[in-house]
Amino acid sequence: MIARIQHTRARLSTRVVAPRRFSLLLAVLSTVLAVNLLETSATASPAAVAVTEDWTVDFKPGPLRLYQDPLDGRLYWYFTYRVTNSTGQDRMFAPRAELFTDKGEIIRSGRGVSSEVTKRLRGLLNNPLLEDENQILGDLRQGKENAKDGLIIWPVTDVDSNELTIFITGLSNATERVPHPVSGDDIVLRKTIRLDYKVPGNIHQRGSDEVTTVPPVSTERALQMHARVPNALWIWR
Repeated sequence: MIARIQHTRARLSTRVVAPRRFSLLLAVLSTVLAVNLLETSATASPAAVAVTEDWTVDFKPGPLRLYQDPLDGRLYWYFTYRVTNSTGQDRMFAPRAELFTDKGEIIRSGRGVSSEVTKRLRGLLNNPLLEDENQILGDLRQGKENAKDGLIIWPVTDVDSNELTIFITGLSNATERVPHPVSGDDIVLRKTIRLDYKVPGNIHQRGSDEVTTVPPVSTERALQMHARVPNALWIWR
């Protein structure tokens, strides 16, 4: 049993990547497990643990931008993407997105965002196929002709944040079950995509300019596995 736990931890240590400047903060907030798994035995064999991955849809991230509502002046981050099902079967699509800031905030998408704000932003983007996170829930049919364009929105609660990270789950059904390093109870980690951003300058002066994506700091193996999504990284979380 001890050898099996060491094997599992060693495999995860090649996949969970510490964020950039606020690495400790994100590691603690996203999962205490991620920190402890990095302290595994160097002799453990990653090949001893099999990862079950039935499907992962194709994900193309769009820009992250700032939106100021013209009615009340409130600020929102919004992110667009395209998802395509090339897995061979229709899939149930239910993504979940969280925004982490270098100020310690964890913001769930959609919370604090009214339907009227979403409606006005969709009108501004002028894409009749764009779906918000409620509309996009449901069957994702196969093929490029059935690809979906998604919109995710978060309220801006701290205008001084200049480093952001987006985590999105629901793009895959892949999971790994590992023992908690303290309690020993089983924990399920999900395949999650991570995107890091830098927000230079004054947030009020940047307007709707696209926020710069930061290439992730990663192991060579992780970059080889997930090079299909530029400047993004898949992790277990």
